[in-house]
Amino acid sequence: MEGIPPKYTSPPRDWKSKFGLRLASILFLIIVGGLAGSLAANDRVEWMFEFTIAALCPAIGLTLIWDVAEAICLVVRGGNRGIHPGAIVGIDLLMWLGWICEAFLFGLMGLVGNPRHMIVDHSGWENGLEFDESLITPEDYALENEIRHKGRAIIVFIIFMVIVHFTLFVIGCYETHMRRFRIVYVMQPIPEGQPQVLPMGQVPAGQTQTQQEKAPRYT
Repeated sequence: MEGIPPKYTSPPRDWKSKFGLRLASILFLIIVGGLAGSLAANDRVEWMFEFTIAALCPAIGLTLIWDVAEAICLVVRGGNRGIHPGAIVGIDLLMWLGWICEAFLFGLMGLVGNPRHMIVDHSGWENGLEFDESLITPEDYALENEIRHKGRAIIVFIIFMVIVHFTLFVIGCYETHMRRFRIVYVMQPIPEGQPQVLPMGQVPAGQTQTQQEKAPRYT
């Protein structure tokens, strides 16, 4: 309808911040996927760790699709509005809660502490029951460090993604509030012949003031 302003749109600073956060999330997803994939491709890695990697795949895929869709909408849609903030609130809420669970899962699997349990046929295990560090080969030492460092890096970048999607969730809550409770003033022309209500002392357009009435005094 003509004369009605568009729905609430983010100021340039805000939509650019949202776009930058989406790009950061996409970058973190690529890094996490690359690190996890490099570990899963190693034949010496235990199947339980590969199960943990498999649990990462849906989270990475869904988050990547959501971030790319929102980034495209921010650029393409009029006013850089992006996807409806109500959807942002719901989906980004699930995102940062889900990535917290992923970080907990990786920590639970022992990637931060002792990765020797993730290595198939570790040389330090004597008869599969007792562990003797003097028996560890340099190759197994190197593999332990690789799992430990990459596992910690994965958790760090997962925490970054939690922060990013929590921030986007908060922005979505704010924009949802602005859409619901903002006050809109619509300027409409006054029909011809309808009296105009003007402030005291103001003269309608096209007329001149011929006489100024004095307000009565009360003593």
